[in-house]
Amino acid sequence: MAIMDVPQLVEGLIRIHGSPSKAARACEMPEGTLYKLRVGERKHPRSDTLELLARGYGKSLSEMFAMNEGAEDDTHANGDKAGA
Repeated sequence: MAIMDVPQLVEGLIRIHGSPSKAARACEMPEGTLYKLRVGERKHPRSDTLELLARGYGKSLSEMFAMNEGAEDDTHANGDKAGA
């Protein structure tokens, strides 16, 4: 699995919470902001916006980055999981 970009992080939140409106509530951000992140209209979100996304995952910003980096570290270039 490759490192996720912001739209992929938003899609993950929507899957976890069941809908864009529920994901926005979990992140404590306006649904319009979440939509703009989802479609790539906001390509470089501010750190406080990233912190809100992390909140939606129930993690701190540093934990979310570590989770994202771990997805890359555990997968070989050919897609096989490390240790498999």
